[in-house]
Amino acid sequence: MKLRRFLLLAALLAGTRALADEPIKIRVYHTNDVHGWIMARPDKFQPNRMAGGAPALAALIGKDAGPKLILDGGDWWQGTPEGSLTKGEAVADVFNAIGYDAIVIGNHEYDDGWESLRALSAKMKMPVLSANTFGPDGKLVPWARPWIVKEVAGVKVGIFGLTTPQMRRLVKNNAIEGLEFRSEIDAARAAVKALKKQGATVIIAVTHLGLKGETQEYEGDQRLAIEVSGIDLIVGGHTHTFLNRAIRVDNGTLIVQAGHYLLKAGRTTLEIDPKSKKVVASSDELLELWPDRVGEDPAVKAIVDRHAEAVGRIFETVVATAAATLGREPERENALGDWMTDCFRESLGVETALINGGGIRAELPAGPVTLRQLFNVMPFDNYMVKLTIRGADLHDLFDHGVGMGKIAQISGAEVEYYRPKPAGERIASIAVGGKPLEPARIYSIATMDFLLSGGGFSFNRFVSSEPASGLARDFMGECARKQGVITAPPLGRLKLKEN
Repeated sequence: MKLRRFLLLAALLAGTRALADEPIKIRVYHTNDVHGWIMARPDKFQPNRMAGGAPALAALIGKDAGPKLILDGGDWWQGTPEGSLTKGEAVADVFNAIGYDAIVIGNHEYDDGWESLRALSAKMKMPVLSANTFGPDGKLVPWARPWIVKEVAGVKVGIFGLTTPQMRRLVKNNAIEGLEFRSEIDAARAAVKALKKQGATVIIAVTHLGLKGETQEYEGDQRLAIEVSGIDLIVGGHTHTFLNRAIRVDNGTLIVQAGHYLLKAGRTTLEIDPKSKKVVASSDELLELWPDRVGEDPAVKAIVDRHAEAVGRIFETVVATAAATLGREPERENALGDWMTDCFRESLGVETALINGGGIRAELPAGPVTLRQLFNVMPFDNYMVKLTIRGADLHDLFDHGVGMGKIAQISGAEVEYYRPKPAGERIASIAVGGKPLEPARIYSIATMDFLLSGGGFSFNRFVSSEPASGLARDFMGECARKQGVITAPPLGRLKLKEN
């Protein structure tokens, strides 16, 4: 009898030790580049099925009763009427209801200016992060915290945020006047050191830097992971990458990103040694947000429905019909870019027009065209501007435009170009109005104010400028109404030549 009791006690003790040795598992749910898409919408590849949205995300997370964190990689609100017309309040309501633990500031958070961002940050219940954004006084801006330490399942987790330092070419300069976006590498090293000093044994960077790509001028999260030791997980954003296989660098840092528009959510599992409280293993998966599979959280859905109803009455108005889908292929002339620039050129009565390809945010599908769809194509509050410019400077603008990762779209001109070649050597020929470009002649051109004050272009050599009386998307709406049926102009104004 005593022997049996001894053996039972020994087995219980062995089981207890085994349980104590099992790793602590913390799930990190992550999103990025939501851009106002808090509502579900028809799946692009399965039109009869709804996809995405905050109610589905909340339902998915709600099924997980274990230790978890919820993080977002920036660009919260700009992109839909629900997000943009409320200047982000709709997304703030949703993030608060879901219970995010921390979010990082992206470049589009500044689209309405830093004062608007400061007001929006005050409405967020979770910490808003950026460790590399400084004000005119040389101190970190007051509307963001550099980092936090949060205890989860007995583990001290340090979380810090980084905003892309490429802001001068991404945002209107007056929206970030007086601000300085310092080196993400220097900020990260300081953050890791400070968080470890505060006792954090797990370090997470939430970034709006992006992944390195062939056409990008920065190295993003990969460079951060390689150059800054001590980061266990980088939750990224900015490049809208559906990273189905997480990137792991040699030092063990895991890089994840969940695409865009709240179509999917990322779920990282961190396995943590119960003694050292350090990460011993990590993995990530992307999860489809299909309401018919994961459900929808009723409380979050009520918030989304309230905001959608407020704008729906206006933006569901049909203004035209698209005879066929107008696409937006980013690396070449595209049908939607041709239609948009033709609209701007004709509306403003100028000889030519130019817009940045990256500003075209959605294709225009065949069938009825609503104001919402036009908004999705051009969600930014960009005003049109008329300029006069010398032919030699127009040549340089086109040279720059055809060398961009997302090629500039034009109207009123035919350009033959090489890609890629060094700046100043990309143009083979230019004709405006069917005649060769004359370097000394003055030409009129329509563009957007965003490109005049940053936006990756240099329009500082124009002869004169005159603001037009309306937003770019308002001109698009008027063109759509006048045409009734939208058809794609014939391609051929941007002709790629072999090197």
